Amino acid sequence: MRWLTLYLRCRGIPTSAGAALAGVTVLWWLGQATDVPRLRLSIALLTVLVATVVFGPGLAGADPALDRTAALAWLPRRAAHILAVMATAAVVTTMPALVSEPVAAVEFLVRDAAGVGGLLALGGVAWGAQWAWLLPVGWTLTVLLSGPASSPAYREVLTWMMQPAGTTSATATAVTIAFVGVVTHAAFGGRR
Repeated sequence: MRWLTLYLRCRGIPTSAGAALAGVTVLWWLGQATDVPRLRLSIALLTVLVATVVFGPGLAGADPALDRTAALAWLPRRAAHILAVMATAAVVTTMPALVSEPVAAVEFLVRDAAGVGGLLALGGVAWGAQWAWLLPVGWTLTVLLSGPASSPAYREVLTWMMQPAGTTSATATAVTIAFVGVVTHAAFGGRR
């Protein structure tokens, strides 16, 4: 398991996980302080965003030339890395549900963790690991300012992040973005 420990350390995962946990704790506390449904939904979305984007810098190693010399193929490692980011964000954001009232439905948090993780992966491919956060943050801020929309159908798809849990189009959009993000990042890696 030494290779896993080294991989996690070189990608800054322990620090990112600590930052995710701290950010989620602060936002969960803020979410408990309000009873306004729209504000709680916005805080839940920000919780997912924080729990995901802190892992952005770890999408690429410090030395791309060294990464290319690895004896093991990078495609499965990159796919596993993104899937682990999505799973970690989902677990960290749903953990408060074990202790008290969650800020949003668990299905909402898991769906958004998968979709935002896919956006992070696509951002890493487009702009590199240090700027991978641009795509998820930009999309999230746009959705927060415009709010959820139910018609026309394309607006429901564009605002998938704030759609209620169980909305078929939102779930399909999040799964599609997650799949495309994992496959694209696994195939191409972060931009150099």
